[in-house]
Amino acid sequence: MLVLLALLLAQQPAGVTQQVSEVTGQVDRIDRSGRTVSITSAGVVSAPIYAGPDLAIFDQLSSGDIVTVRYYDSIVVEVTPRERMKPLEDTTRAAQEAVTRPDAGILQQTRLVVTIDAVDAAKATVTYHGFDNRRVFRVVRDPRLLEGVKPGDVVTITYTRAQAVAISRPQ
Repeated sequence: MLVLLALLLAQQPAGVTQQVSEVTGQVDRIDRSGRTVSITSAGVVSAPIYAGPDLAIFDQLSSGDIVTVRYYDSIVVEVTPRERMKPLEDTTRAAQEAVTRPDAGILQQTRLVVTIDAVDAAKATVTYHGFDNRRVFRVVRDPRLLEGVKPGDVVTITYTRAQAVAISRPQ
């Protein structure tokens, strides 16, 4: 459902690229071969976060460790009036093939087309529905991201999970 949080962005292709997010919590799962770690914070388990080989601390992590992980996300929201709503689409392969920088990596990319039902900028919330007509209500991380989004807009959301840039143990 992290992808659905992407609706928190403005229109035109707008979005937050290279947004640094941070989560502090307990190491829940470690995938050594895939170099991913999941963190439990406030009772919620994060999606796996990729830690590249440049983060040596990854090899020292154990389940139960308390850590802070800083990572990049890229979210692009575009008002696309002619687009038809459809189920969540995995566009990871195409995104990985498009990466040309040796220091960049994409763990996952998904695309979703929804229709905005309501926006409450004062409360930083949005309600929308997808192709299955299921209404979803979300609180927005950054209220500025709702600017320009209005009821009736058909919005295409592209969410890219990239990689950790730092892992540290709180002092």
